[in-house]
Parts: sequence; structure tokens; C-alpha cells
Amino acid sequence: MLAAFLGALILTQVFWYNFAPLISLLTAKYRISGLTASWTILVFPLASMLFSGYAGAVIDRRGYRFAIQCGLALMAVSAGLRVFDGFSMLLAGQIGIAISVPLIVTSISTLVADWFGPAEEALFTGICTIGIFVGMALSLAASPLLVEWLGFRGAMALLAAVAAGWALLFHFAARENHPVRAAALAVKPAGTPVLALLMNRNLAVIFATGFIGQGCFNALTTWLEAIWHERGFSSDAAGMAAGTIIAGGIAGALLIPPLLDKFDHPRALLWMCLAPSLLLVHRFVFAGSPRAGYAWGALLGFLWLPSLAITLTIIERVAHKGHAGAASGIFWTIGNAGVLGLTVCFEVLKEATDWRTSIGVLVILLGAMNAMIGLLRIPGRNGRPERPPQAESLPH
Repeated sequence: MLAAFLGALILTQVFWYNFAPLISLLTAKYRISGLTASWTILVFPLASMLFSGYAGAVIDRRGYRFAIQCGLALMAVSAGLRVFDGFSMLLAGQIGIAISVPLIVTSISTLVADWFGPAEEALFTGICTIGIFVGMALSLAASPLLVEWLGFRGAMALLAAVAAGWALLFHFAARENHPVRAAALAVKPAGTPVLALLMNRNLAVIFATGFIGQGCFNALTTWLEAIWHERGFSSDAAGMAAGTIIAGGIAGALLIPPLLDKFDHPRALLWMCLAPSLLLVHRFVFAGSPRAGYAWGALLGFLWLPSLAITLTIIERVAHKGHAGAASGIFWTIGNAGVLGLTVCFEVLKEATDWRTSIGVLVILLGAMNAMIGLLRIPGRNGRPERPPQAESLPH
């Protein structure tokens, strides 16, 4: 089950970042502007913002296997649209794939809670996030090569075939450990307590940190090439630097989340991951040379990116399995709102000032995020569990 799910997670990121290294090719092929071509990527955070809440409700009501199957089926059909000529068909395919992504990614917390015990949840959540990072790296590295070897339409056809094949594989190979039964559905409340989840203090803090953290990380990686170009570094160097962040994140996601299973101090572990960013971001962006930037980027990714797995583990612990899907959906919705909002805000701020000022503001926001973590009161897995959100009459 985990292997089939990891493959699905990898595919979400392969399609998400498929055209990130091919923007110039799209502008030349379809005679469109760079901004228009970038919508092949921007539709993903937008769709995640709009549909993650719905995906969470589907997971809680129908089970994560059903949600992932629907996501993979939609992905396969939409990937097929990209084979046809014309930018409108390409964008339509990307929109369909973007809608499928929340159905798959939002399932992480619920799937881990279903298959693994409290002593293993952080480890396997970390493994799931590794699937996301591997997909990002694979897409950025392999997309230009596929187009070079197979041609544009051939590359689109191959990816469509892989998506269809994986949808069939998941359908026949994957199952839930404790499937949602019809009888259980009958006694579940009609609606997911979204307001109660938003009013829970721990979850509210996690959602706020997700907005800042995902937004700042995406802004940093999006505008890195522009910043380094102004400093005289090549685009290839900037791409390599982004790759070192992902590589560091994969290593960190293997090593750091299991510490939560061993020591059971989620707040301290989040600080360990995120507090160093206050120093590392500036050293990474304004490194004296590309090689120094690679080293700082790898260290930044090693510490920062594992915070995603720890955050998802906290969500499952606070919301409990019955509402982990809905809580994860809200987290991804708010996080992707941060991706869109802060990425644009930093570009506007740069136009009004300069990149050094923009990065300074980003570091201030990261400082605020670290301060918010101090408000968390997460129970240990062996301590008194927090009441389910629907049982809370008042917010914490």
C-alpha cells in the first residue's frame, strides 16, 4: 500500500513541476508570454487552495483509498488531454491534474494513521514527504531530457501512459487497513466540523505557520533565479541551488521526523527545524559564490523541509483519525493561499524596494512563525489525548 501511494505522490509533483524548466519552450512553441506559460504551474497551488478542503471531507467520509483512486483516474484522463496539440488543451490537462492533486496529497495523515502506530507515525509521514521531494527533483531534472529524447508530444504521451498505468496498479494493489464501512458512514455526522477545527488552538497555530512557511519557501525558490541573476550567477547555478535544497530535504526527512517517535517533543522538534532558517536564508540567498550557496542550501533544506512531516504528524495527533483528512485539507488550503499570496507580495515588494529588503521581510515572517510555535500545546502520544475537535465547546 505504501509503495503504491508513494508512486502516486511522486506523480503529483512530476506533473506539478513538469513545465517549470520548459517555460521558454512553451513561449516559443505556442507564441505566448512567459506569464501565460507559467499558468501551467500556477494552477496547482490555486487548485490546492480551492479543493483541498473538499478532498479532506471526501477522505473522512469515503476513505482515503476512494479519494486516491478518484485522484489518479482524473490525473490519467487529464494527462491524456496534454497529448493533443494546442496550448488550450495543454492548460486544460494541467487544470484537471491540479484538481486531482489534493485528493492524493491530503490523504497522507489519514493513511499513515490507518497503517502505522503512534510510535511509527512520524517516520512514515517523513517517508511520504520524501515522495513529494523526489517527485519535485525528478520532474525538474527529467522533464527537459524527456522532451529532448522523445519530442514534446512523445513526452506528454509517455507521462499519460505512466499515469494511467499507475491508476490501474493502485486500483488492484491498494487497500485500506481499516476500511470505512457503510455502517460507519451511516452514523457519521452530515458535515465535517470545519469551524471547530479552525477554532482549535493547536490547529489554528499549525494552519497559520503553514501559510507563512509554505508561502515563504515557495517565494524563496521562485525568485531565487532572479536574485542570483542580478548577483551575476547563472540560471543553471540557481537551478542547482534549488536542487540542493530538495536533496537536503530528502536526507532530513529520513533522519529528523523519526526523532519525534523517539523523543515525543513536537514543538521542540519544529523549532529545531525552523529556527535555523532565520540565519540560513540570508546566507543562502546572498552567498559569496554558487558553491557556498549550494552548501547553505543543502543545510537549509535538511532542516526546513522535514518540518512538513512533523506538522502532518501533529495534525493527525490533534485532529485524530476521524478528522485528519479534513484538518489536512484545511492545512493545504491555507498553505497554498500563502504560496500564491506571499510569492506575489514579495515580487511587488521587490519592485518597490530591492531583493535585500524583501528577503529581510521574509526573515521577519519566519521569526513570527517561530514565535507562533511557542503557542502550541501538543499532547505526547502517551499522554492525555486532546479531545476531538467536535467535542470542544470553546476554542483553546
